Parts: sequence; C-alpha cells; structure tokens
Amino acid sequence: MAPVVSVIVPVFNTKDFLPECIDSVLAQSGVQVELIAVDDGSTDGSLEVLQDYAARHKNIHVFTQSRKRQGAARNLAIEYACGRFVSFLDSDDTLPENALKNMVEVAEKYDADMVCGIQQSFSPWRKWIGVPVHQREFNRLIERTTIGEMPTLIQDISACNRLIRRESIEKHSMRFPEGTAGEDLDFMARMYLKCDAITILPEVVYNYRGREDSRTSRISPQFFEDRVAVTESLEQAFSEKGALDIYQRLLRSEIRKLIGNRFLKVIKQSSYDEQLQIFSIIGRLVSKLSSDEMRSAEDYALHEQVRIIMLSGQEYDALVAYENAPRSPRYLTLLKSDSVKALLFEPMMRMQFQGLASFERIQKVQNSRAYAFASRISLLIAKCLKLASTVKGLPMVKYFAVAPVAKLAGLLMPKETIWLMDERVSTSAEDNGYFLFKYLRASHPQLPVFYVLQRNSPHWDIVAPLGNVVAQYSWMHAYLLWRARVMLSTDSFRGLDYPGESLPRLRRNTLNVFLQHGVAGNKTMTYTRNNYPYFSQVVVSNGIEQAFFSGHYGFTPHQVKLTGIARLDALVPGRGAERSRKILVAPTWRRWLKGQEQIQASRYYHAWNSFLTSPQLAELLEQHQMELYFRPHFNMMHFIDEFVKGSPRVHVIRDLDEPLHHLIREADLLITDYSSVMYDFFYQEKPVLGYMFDRYEWEVQPPGPPHLDYERDLALELVTTEDALLQHLQQCLESGCEMTAENRGRLEKLFSHRDGGNCERIYQAVVEDLARA
Repeated sequence: MAPVVSVIVPVFNTKDFLPECIDSVLAQSGVQVELIAVDDGSTDGSLEVLQDYAARHKNIHVFTQSRKRQGAARNLAIEYACGRFVSFLDSDDTLPENALKNMVEVAEKYDADMVCGIQQSFSPWRKWIGVPVHQREFNRLIERTTIGEMPTLIQDISACNRLIRRESIEKHSMRFPEGTAGEDLDFMARMYLKCDAITILPEVVYNYRGREDSRTSRISPQFFEDRVAVTESLEQAFSEKGALDIYQRLLRSEIRKLIGNRFLKVIKQSSYDEQLQIFSIIGRLVSKLSSDEMRSAEDYALHEQVRIIMLSGQEYDALVAYENAPRSPRYLTLLKSDSVKALLFEPMMRMQFQGLASFERIQKVQNSRAYAFASRISLLIAKCLKLASTVKGLPMVKYFAVAPVAKLAGLLMPKETIWLMDERVSTSAEDNGYFLFKYLRASHPQLPVFYVLQRNSPHWDIVAPLGNVVAQYSWMHAYLLWRARVMLSTDSFRGLDYPGESLPRLRRNTLNVFLQHGVAGNKTMTYTRNNYPYFSQVVVSNGIEQAFFSGHYGFTPHQVKLTGIARLDALVPGRGAERSRKILVAPTWRRWLKGQEQIQASRYYHAWNSFLTSPQLAELLEQHQMELYFRPHFNMMHFIDEFVKGSPRVHVIRDLDEPLHHLIREADLLITDYSSVMYDFFYQEKPVLGYMFDRYEWEVQPPGPPHLDYERDLALELVTTEDALLQHLQQCLESGCEMTAENRGRLEKLFSHRDGGNCERIYQAVVEDLARA
C-alpha cells in the first residue's frame, strides 16, 4: 500500500537521539508512513543506526551522501518520496503521538496545501512553546487561510512543524537551497506564497529538542551571511506576488532575530574584525526597512533600538563599543553621523518633553484644594503605618527577651529535640503540615512537636484539640524558635521564623524539611537550591519529582526524600461502590492576574463563569442528581464574588472556614485546570477532567513550563474547550464516575507509595538525618 505521508529526516552525527526520533515516527498510528533518512556524512555511527532500523522495518529507506548540509539531504529525499504528503523531521527531534494522523485528517477535510501546527520545545527538565506566533494565534482551528490573509505566518519559518501536499511541492518545483544556513527560511517563504489553502491546527505536532551543542548554537559570520543573503533573495518573489508589505514583516522578523541577545551573545565572543563583519552583514537588511518600519522600532527594547539605529547608519565601530561596554558612554564619541546622533537622542528627548507635560499637569493638581486634603490624609496614614511598623517589631523583642530562658532550658535538657512546623505561612491547617502533625501527635505522642498557627485562623479550632498548637509570634513561639532542632513547612519557613534576625540562625542550626503543598511537576517552581539553600530535605512523591529536584533544582540526591506527601495518608487508595453525588471544581490561580479589572477581562474568569452558568451543565446536574462545588485556589478567594452560578445545584464556596480535604475525600469527580489537587483524586482512583483552556499561556508564564507531559503523564482526560468538557463530563457521569483503565495504568509512575505510610516515612527520614548530624 502506498504511503500517505513521507517523513524526511536528514541525519548528521545524532546517533544518541536517532532511536527516539525514529521510534516516534514508527509509533504514528492511523496513517501509512514511510521514513526517508539521508545520512549527510555522519562520523559518529549514525549511519549504522539507520541501517539497523531499515533492516527491521520495510517502510524505512536510507540514502547516503557526502557532507552537503541539510538542504541537499532534504532535496535528495524529496526525489524518492512517494507519499501524498511530506513532513520534515530533524534527527534529534520527535513527533507527538498521532501528529501525522491529525494533520492528514484536516488536510483532507479542508483540501489544504499545507497544515501548520504548534512546535513545542523540550529539554530534560521542561517543555515550552517558544514561537511567539504559536503562543498568540495558534489557539483555534483556522480551516483555510493564506499568507495574505494571515501575514503573521511569515514569522513561523521552520519546515518541520507542518504537513505539505507533495503535489504542491512538485507543481511549483520547490526545493531547498543547498549549502546555506537559511534553507528553511527560503523554502518556507516561497512555499507560503504558492499555497492557496493553509490550515492552522491548534495542536502540538512537533517536539523540538533544545540542545546547547545544536547547530544554531555555533554561529559564525558565515551564518549571518547565509541568513541575510537568503532574506535578500526573497524580495523579488514577494514583489512579483504584490506582497512587499509581507516582505517588510519578514525583514523586521529576521532583523529582530539577528540583533537579539541570543546571537549577539555569540558575537561578543568573536574577534573585533568578525564583529565588524557581522554588523556590516546585518546592516544590509536594516537598510531595506521602510521609514514606517524604522519608526516601529520604538516598540523594541532600548538596546534593540540602539542596535537598529547604529546599523542603519553603518556606525559599526560605535556599535562594537556599545556591545562590549553598554553602560559606558564611550560609544557616543565614536559616532560619525549627525543623523544617527539625532535618532539616538530622539527617544530620550521625547521622554523628556513628555515628562515636562506631566510635570505641568502635576503642578496644577498640587495647587488644588483636593490635593491639600489628600495630603493631610496621606500624612495621617503614614503615621498609622509607622505605628504599625513599631507594633510589628514587638515580636522581635519577645524573641530576644526569651533567649536566656531558652538557652538555660537547652543546657538543662540537651537531648530534647523539638520539632516546629506549619503550613501556608502559619495561616491554615488543611494541608501536608496539618496531616503530618496529626499523625505525629497520634503515633509518636512523646515527640515534642509543635504546630504554629495564627490565633485568628479559622482552622484554629480544628487543630487545637490535638494539643501543642502555638500562636504565631507568641512568647511560646519565640521560645520554641530558639529551641527547635527540626523545622517542617510547606513554604519557605517565613511563618515559623520571626522577622529579620532569626532567619540566619534558621539557616545554620536546624534541619529544615520542605513538605511541599502537593505533587510538583505541573509547573516549574521557584523552590531551587539557589533560592532556598537552607532546605535540608525535600519531600517528593514519585521518581519524576525526585529526578528534577535532584537535577534541575540543584538539590543533592540525599536531600530529596521519596516518601510521598503527608496528606495522601488520609485518603483511601482506590474507591468503593458508594457515591456522594458531588463534583469538585478546583482551579488553581493565575499569578499574572492582579486586581479585579484584570480578573474580569481574563480568559480564566470568562471560561469558568461560562462553565458554571452553562444550561447544559445545569441539565446534566439535574439529570444525574449531582451537586457541584466550585472552590478556587485560596489566592483567588479575594475575587470569589465575581463568580456566579447558573443552577441551584452549583455551589460557589465563599468561606475558607471549610477545609478542602473534606470535599477531596467525598467528591466523586474533580474538574480542575493545573491544580495539584488532581493528585489527591488520582490517588483515590477517581476521575479527573483537566480543563486547560489557556494551556499555552500557562506554560509560557514565569518561572517556567511544566516538567510533565499533560497528555502522556497525568491520569486525566485533557480538554481545552467548554464543549469538550461538557461532553466528557456527560460520559463520566453516565459511566458512574469511574477512572479509565488507561489512566489507572499511569498511577504507578505518579506515586511511588500508595500504602498509607507517607507520614511515617517522613518521620523516619528526619530521624535518620538527625542521627547522622
């Protein structure tokens, strides 16, 4: 049977990555695939790997050539391709599951010449969407478009994250330029101009491996020459199509890439002559920018504006001086052109004039009666704040006043090892800190362990019956802080610590156990060893966490304890036949949303409100006699009144007094986005629907993307639209809220322990490290 897709893989010295690359092609289902690999003169044994695969798989064809670079290798493969469609794959990258099938389906359905999808970058520790146009515009299916209708496509010039109809390639005699570093740019720009129908598929179709030793990391003047020459050669093709406006977009996109910090970092390592040569090469492109495009450079960062202005005036000596000492004004003395000087100072002068206008407006306001009244109020507030600051400093008085008593007690009871713990900066008792404390009080009653909590916390009455509960910043807290040998917290220990002076002591003298809030991996965290060097132990639940805490986050293997988190001990692995008819909806927060205005304008707000008020949801709840409880992250509780409900069966939980763990145990089903609460449901083998409507926005936010692959690693059903969420919810309710067998199969990877012994393992890990001390 003739193949549907020809996957073309040029290969040069990627032996270590080839098996993963080829296996990802062989794993494609639902479509006939042939793999055409061209070895481009490899010297590391890559050819032997290819030949071994070809001997075992009839749909793998291997060709060889002397070193001619990637463009020539792809062209050779095109000559032998038999598929209706062609896909290009670099030999160190991979294809996601079903990527080819999904692209073929939409290509056939909409009769597309080309299908473009999202390229996801990955490293051993994280994944991210790095192409800006993919982040901004590949968020919905676009059935048929062209480069004229969607000119931002010109910013996406990789040949790999797409499917191209082979008939279109042959009809227009399309081939890659050979012996150049700009082969993708040339081929894709011309291909865009030839395509009558382009489909945008809002799915990840390509996994790009970020490697420090990759081709694009070794940049020489020839790289810039190749890239600029290709860009220059494309002007005529765009002119013939009457698309010079798109060519200007291409120019601006390429210039921004070439003057960005990534490449200039390499330039700084070059010799003086090479730096001048590179700037001269880039200057050829800058000279092609229209006056409008030059003015639009005001949108760039200041250092990018400086580069463009000096490149446009061929002030290469001054630019070299600026790059080597950007904080020094020396480069200004090297400027030869008055026009360049004017362009450089124009933005600064404009800021000055704007500042003058602002000053005049401010003067007018300051002379008003309203301002005089506001000033008096501000003075009163300042005095109140000063008083509050004084009061805040009182705990430090307690801390130092109690020191002699604590020192004496230490001499009298030298063997007493006091444990001090809290969670969420000493504000709550419903998470890992509370459950570990509860276990220690019951199973190790002789252990001097104390729980620090704000006296006005709504959870005080929950934990107080256990005994040894200490009010934050009380005399007892101050005493215990001097005496404590072990600190345990789900945060950075700020709640346990008194302000200021005790923190250095905390870092020196105590065994500090980071309990975490949940199972990490859904997002990069800031809890690295560089940020928190005083963490002695980090509690994790699975091998994935263990690997990135002891690798990416910088902790030693001994510091990372594979015990499982404490709160899971309160749950039952697996579930019985009884159902509570409760659904928990527990989305996490969005740290980039600040204030009511941003919340109301956000996708987060509109997506969840639309779901809560959906008539279809109300109908499903009524039909299956279910109650839905919406309980967002505690950091979103300030905005809880913004959420509304469309059914009497929908309950928006507005009160923090009710601990979340009750609903976690009782609910039959969880709907969330990225919250670690999902792991509590995984542990109980309850179904989870992951409503990740803003997934790509979430992944690109600092501090970084997730360490897990949501589709492959998590035991949930992932959806990105409300319609899909409601459809999966209906299926789940009709099946009795059972976790699928496929998702059950993923639990072993997510939990190293499901035996109710996490708290005891944490206790033993602390005791063992104390014994070594």
